[in-house]
Amino acid sequence: MSIDEILKTDDVNDFIPALSDHVEQKCGYDGNMDALSDPERIFLIALTCEIEVNNGGFAQYFYNSSGNFAGELENAFREVGAVKLAEICRTALDAFGAELSSDAEERRELLAKLKSDEIDNVLDECDTAFYRYEEDLNSLIYAYVLKNKADFS
Repeated sequence: MSIDEILKTDDVNDFIPALSDHVEQKCGYDGNMDALSDPERIFLIALTCEIEVNNGGFAQYFYNSSGNFAGELENAFREVGAVKLAEICRTALDAFGAELSSDAEERRELLAKLKSDEIDNVLDECDTAFYRYEEDLNSLIYAYVLKNKADFS
């Protein structure tokens, strides 16, 4: 499906996965974010976090390669208008008391060193808060993309 066809899709449940496939293809399915515009990058970072957290929580998000973009996470959610989710992400990041590396191996080593019940409890609380879905993330993402559609190619 072309980007023009995707942007004409008015059903958010069809729109989000179609755009996700398109943007992931554009960055070569390997996180080559340099191939993306800023709005495409924000879209992918927010969506990837949602997928990872729903699949295994923030612990999984930070451990996996998607965590390479943890430093951009709070901003991505703020940009799409998901202020509560941005705050949840900030709390999850602050649990470590240190900036997480964008290098997966360095981050995994740090996570192993910092592992504690206290951090696990904070991440569990963040997971629970995230799962409440107090904001309609798909609708916010949809509106964000349409507002920035000139930057999606």
